Amino acid sequence: MARARRRKVGSSGGWLTTYADMVTLLLTFFVLMLSISVVDVERYKAVAETLRSSFGSLPTENTAAPGESVVELAPGAADPDSTIEGPPPTQLIELQAPPTADSREDSARALEDLRRAQLEERAAELRSTMDDAIAAGDIEIETTDDTVIIRIKENASFPSGSANMQRAFEPVVDRIADDLSNSDDRIVVTGYTDDVPISSGRFRSNWDLSAARAVSVLMSLRDQGIDADRLSARGMGENNPIAPNDSEANRALNRRVEIALIPTWADVDKPQLDGQPID
Repeated sequence: MARARRRKVGSSGGWLTTYADMVTLLLTFFVLMLSISVVDVERYKAVAETLRSSFGSLPTENTAAPGESVVELAPGAADPDSTIEGPPPTQLIELQAPPTADSREDSARALEDLRRAQLEERAAELRSTMDDAIAAGDIEIETTDDTVIIRIKENASFPSGSANMQRAFEPVVDRIADDLSNSDDRIVVTGYTDDVPISSGRFRSNWDLSAARAVSVLMSLRDQGIDADRLSARGMGENNPIAPNDSEANRALNRRVEIALIPTWADVDKPQLDGQPID
């Protein structure tokens, strides 16, 4: 029996298809790269015109004076001699500059003037309601940098060497309490004396007398409805006189009780002890 011959399978040429696909892809790639590298002049001019209309003026053509050469720039390169006319940067992006020393001083001065005006307004209100007592010489009202002071003179309020308030002066204290009840000021009552040593057996010194008088006024204010947590009293004796103790008239000025009205903002920068400002 004859043995079957094995037929030879010739080359089918399939590799040519793969090769042709690869060449086609390479050609497409290079065509794409070429199309990207070529700038559409008309489109470039249209974009430049849009920018010029939006921001003011952008040079679209290279010009040169006679005798000068024109340097061609690559598409997209910045022209070092070109200028952009348009709104200043502060109109595009507004930035708040940090405050300078002068501006901080101006702000502090404006705040100080405002607070001073508030104190003067408060003092004017008290003067208008206490005008008869002021005219009689019983009290005085003045302002300091951060305080309104109601000064009660001894001749109208206390007998010499005594801490018991005269009954004739109690209505004046009642009116003061009515005015103070409408505010949230901190109230410090301070008693003062002259430099003559006290001869009364009830008080050991002028310190005791001044403190007792301050407490007497404080209790009257509290009895008229002033919150106790707003009140404090202290005695200064013969210290901090408002006139030299060289005559009876001046010593009479130094014998006084002062009611200091301290607004809340005045306590912010004061040192604190157990949550309370130290005067």
